[in-house]
Amino acid sequence: MATRKALVEKTTYSRFTLREVKAYLPSGYTATEQPNGDVLIEGEDNAGWGLDTYVIPRLASGLIFAKEIEA
Repeated sequence: MATRKALVEKTTYSRFTLREVKAYLPSGYTATEQPNGDVLIEGEDNAGWGLDTYVIPRLASGLIFAKEIEA
Protein backbone atom coordinates (compact mmCIF):
# COMPACT_ATOMS: atom_id res chain seq x y z
CA MET A 1 0.00 0.00 0.00
CA ALA A 2 1.03 3.57 -0.60
CA THR A 3 1.82 5.96 2.21
CA ARG A 4 -0.77 8.71 2.55
CA LYS A 5 -0.06 12.13 4.00
CA ALA A 6 -2.07 14.94 5.53
CA LEU A 7 -1.11 18.32 6.93
CA VAL A 8 -2.53 20.10 9.95
CA GLU A 9 -1.62 23.74 9.50
CA LYS A 10 -0.77 25.87 12.50
CA THR A 11 -2.67 29.15 12.28
CA THR A 12 -3.45 31.99 14.64
CA TYR A 13 -6.75 30.34 15.49
CA SER A 14 -5.65 26.72 15.78
CA ARG A 15 -4.53 25.56 19.18
CA PHE A 16 -3.31 22.01 19.23
CA THR A 17 -0.21 20.16 20.27
CA LEU A 18 1.58 17.31 18.58
CA ARG A 19 0.53 15.12 21.49
CA GLU A 20 -3.15 15.98 20.90
CA VAL A 21 -2.90 15.14 17.19
CA LYS A 22 -1.21 11.81 17.96
CA ALA A 23 -4.01 10.92 20.39
CA TYR A 24 -6.49 10.86 17.50
CA LEU A 25 -4.43 8.60 15.22
CA PRO A 26 -4.91 4.85 14.82
CA SER A 27 -1.93 2.51 14.68
CA GLY A 28 -0.24 2.69 11.32
CA TYR A 29 -0.26 6.49 11.32
CA THR A 30 2.36 8.81 12.79
CA ALA A 31 2.62 12.56 13.25
CA THR A 32 5.65 14.82 13.27
CA GLU A 33 5.90 18.52 13.97
CA GLN A 34 7.44 20.60 11.21
CA PRO A 35 9.77 23.56 11.87
CA ASN A 36 6.96 26.05 11.14
CA GLY A 37 4.60 24.40 13.67
CA ASP A 38 2.49 22.46 11.16
CA VAL A 39 1.96 18.75 11.85
CA LEU A 40 2.58 16.18 9.13
CA ILE A 41 0.57 12.96 9.38
CA GLU A 42 1.78 9.88 7.48
CA GLY A 43 0.58 6.31 7.31
CA GLU A 44 -1.12 3.54 5.41
CA ASP A 45 -4.80 2.66 5.31
CA ASN A 46 -5.50 -0.67 6.97
CA ALA A 47 -8.64 -2.57 7.95
CA GLY A 48 -10.99 0.39 7.54
CA TRP A 49 -8.70 2.95 9.14
CA GLY A 50 -8.41 5.22 6.11
CA LEU A 51 -7.02 8.73 5.96
CA ASP A 52 -10.15 10.19 4.38
CA THR A 53 -12.67 7.83 5.99
CA TYR A 54 -11.38 7.81 9.57
CA VAL A 55 -8.28 9.90 10.37
CA ILE A 56 -9.33 13.28 8.96
CA PRO A 57 -12.95 13.07 10.25
CA ARG A 58 -11.73 11.94 13.70
CA LEU A 59 -9.32 14.87 13.92
CA ALA A 60 -12.14 17.22 12.89
CA SER A 61 -14.27 15.93 15.77
CA GLY A 62 -11.64 17.52 18.04
CA LEU A 63 -11.56 20.74 15.97
CA ILE A 64 -8.22 19.79 14.44
CA PHE A 65 -8.47 20.24 10.68
CA ALA A 66 -6.25 18.33 8.29
CA LYS A 67 -5.97 18.25 4.51
CA GLU A 68 -4.62 15.36 2.49
CA ILE A 69 -1.50 16.21 0.50
CA GLU A 70 0.16 14.37 -2.36
CA ALA A 71 2.83 11.91 -1.25
